[in-house]
Amino acid sequence: ALALIAPWIACRTPAPSSAVPDALAACTPPDTLALAGVNLDRLRASPFYQMLPPGAAAFLQPLRDASYLLLAYNGKDVLAVAGGRFREPPSGAVLLAKDLAVSGSPEAIRAATAQRKTGRPGARWLLDRAPAGGQIWAAAQGGVAFPLTGDAANLNRFLSFAEYASIAVHLDTGVRIDALGAGRTPESAQRLEESLRAFLTLAAAGAGRDRPLADLLHAIQ
Repeated sequence: ALALIAPWIACRTPAPSSAVPDALAACTPPDTLALAGVNLDRLRASPFYQMLPPGAAAFLQPLRDASYLLLAYNGKDVLAVAGGRFREPPSGAVLLAKDLAVSGSPEAIRAATAQRKTGRPGARWLLDRAPAGGQIWAAAQGGVAFPLTGDAANLNRFLSFAEYASIAVHLDTGVRIDALGAGRTPESAQRLEESLRAFLTLAAAGAGRDRPLADLLHAIQ
């Protein structure tokens, strides 16, 4: 949760991004509220790939033939769309083409299939705000209350001030996390900045003897 909200917040609108392959983007339903992507080829090439925790490695194992993974969430269902060279469908997935697999609830798969037939993405506005460059990224529409609990629920508070928010994780010679929150107005952007700054100040004060966490919080720009 900290990684989603901590790093770098800037109030600006970026140029449209080409972070997502067209074939995968064309499967995003129009009711999508949040997107996340993993460039699996670049992740595997990263020196940090061998350091992934066992849970993450197990999650990625069925995607060994995939080069890119896109996740779309509409407030109810999660749709997974994978691009790659599939000899057979990943576990629990359905092949829409030899290089395109989808998985999720029956409703999510039907929505992806129907959207693909139109030849265009249903969530273009959100796709255009996907950050390019990182191996892992996410983008969410602002003003939406996601089903989060505990400390993670703070994310809904920040999103209430934003038109949208995004995050990109870069795993190269080091780890860098860039986050962006775009306010609907200058006033909402200022409230977002003030709320985030107050949260980080309190988090740093509460880190206590957790030195790695304290160092992380103090490294945020």
